[in-house]
Amino acid sequence: MGNKEEFEKNIKTGKLLLFFGIFVIISALVGVLTVYFSKKKIMDSPVALVDAKVGDYASVDVKIMDNYFATNDYTGVEHKTYFVSDGEYIYIVDLNDKTRSELNAIYDYSFSEDENKEEPEMVKIYGMAKSIPSDLKKIAIDAYNEIMGEKKLNSTNFKDYLGTVYLDTFETPLNTMWAEASVSIIFFVIGGILLFAFYRVRSTTKKSINRFGDKWDTVLQEIDSSDCFYYKKAKLYLTKSYLISYQSGLEIFDYKDIVWIYPHEYRYNGSVSQKSIFVVMKNGKARKLATVSASKKNLVLFDEMYNTFLNRMPDVLSGYTKENKDKAKELYQK
Repeated sequence: MGNKEEFEKNIKTGKLLLFFGIFVIISALVGVLTVYFSKKKIMDSPVALVDAKVGDYASVDVKIMDNYFATNDYTGVEHKTYFVSDGEYIYIVDLNDKTRSELNAIYDYSFSEDENKEEPEMVKIYGMAKSIPSDLKKIAIDAYNEIMGEKKLNSTNFKDYLGTVYLDTFETPLNTMWAEASVSIIFFVIGGILLFAFYRVRSTTKKSINRFGDKWDTVLQEIDSSDCFYYKKAKLYLTKSYLISYQSGLEIFDYKDIVWIYPHEYRYNGSVSQKSIFVVMKNGKARKLATVSASKKNLVLFDEMYNTFLNRMPDVLSGYTKENKDKAKELYQK
């Protein structure tokens, strides 16, 4: 049997959704920010490209450069590949448009025939160090030898001249941030779902209480009565006049508004996993209530609960049949 105090406590339990929703979202934000600041820390201390390994965030000071010698659009964005030098070593770099524009003065100086042209300051460029693929290596060998006017570079001595990595300015550590923060993003979504569920439950409960207005005290009195049936696992009350569920927010149904009820089974791999009771109102709307898992104990409880439904509502249609479906349509309010 239920009582008013426990009922009032039950319809406020949605606050747990709010607490966990906020907690999960805050945890997710902390996770994302942790990844972000770890990436920013890496970007604050780039490795010199000459010492970089594959996967390092690297930089190189550009003193002089040549025209691009290769292009590709593997990612749907055109990449142009250049030779650049810091005055000591030559490097292979992929330049994005922004970085390329920063090198305009150096590019002009590199191709100027004016011996009196003032040398611009070196420009530091940044990107991810990547392994030089075999096809790019072949193109680089041909381009380098053409520039030098002799076949000086080959696959054997390539490492000594151009190293083993090139600089891709299209990417930074932040490019992989969202992939690494994917768990936090999933938790953020879960937190959002929990908050949505909380506000939905609260809205449903508030509407039900407001809808009954002056009758709310009558509802509480019936809940506190000795003839009220309370099914805790199903989150359901059956009073003298009302069917009350708080499974997804408070919902109160006057027996006089119910025209049809029927049980429904959910199966997984051929076995019953859950059972619910559908309640169809005079307005034709159906509500799923009293969902319980299909344990042996719960199935006994479910049968008892369904019979109590029928005892409290002896005039309603019971069971899902074509005949009841047709009769229910005749009872719907136009």
